[in-house]
Amino acid sequence: EKYMGQNTIASLLQAAGKTFHVYAEGYADAVAAGAMCASPPEACGLHLGIYPCIYDPTDIPFLYYAQHADDPNFVQDYSQLAKDLDAGTLPDVSFVKPLGFHSEHPGYSVTISDGDAIVGALVDKVGTSCYKDNTLILLTWDEGGGFFDHVAPPPDSTVDNQPYGTRVPLLAIGRFAKKGAVSHVQMEHSSIVKFLEFVFLGGQTGQLGARDAVVNDIGSLLDPAATGMTIPDQ
Repeated sequence: EKYMGQNTIASLLQAAGKTFHVYAEGYADAVAAGAMCASPPEACGLHLGIYPCIYDPTDIPFLYYAQHADDPNFVQDYSQLAKDLDAGTLPDVSFVKPLGFHSEHPGYSVTISDGDAIVGALVDKVGTSCYKDNTLILLTWDEGGGFFDHVAPPPDSTVDNQPYGTRVPLLAIGRFAKKGAVSHVQMEHSSIVKFLEFVFLGGQTGQLGARDAVVNDIGSLLDPAATGMTIPDQ
């Protein structure tokens, strides 16, 4: 059942007049297939019309909310991203989700090199577009893949009492990122939400009244000389 009457960071941005799109690989094929399963791309090693070869809406958190799931323009096919970069029509904020075999998720014949290739191509595409000097790419993963991490997770969230898992990378890419720097500030996925609130919503963070109100911001990853402002790191 879709969540009703609950805001997301996309809702807040849209209400403030900002544009937000999800670019999902395989989306156009899924739409074209209708009630049938889409044909898997040749590049997917599993060669089956299931995950990780075809579009999976359950991997896109915004689609659990009615206002986004019922908006026919909210999700665009990944191929549209390159067109928008070329045309200068990229939204203010983009959420990019590749197919499972490009996600580096262990198992299912997935390889790290496939994920590396799609990320590298996207970074190169942005870097040769009109957006190269005003775009920050934030690359992260949804979980650690079950691999061992010698650093124990922090205590359960005080907001929802849910536990944390092992650490996942968060890479800041582009001219706004600190060059050759590693942050030692504790962050989590909601830190990106807090960052978007700070930058696009007048510095008013915690507007969702959830983890965005208590987590650290991503300022420790960014270069104030390039951003022209100091992004908080807490």
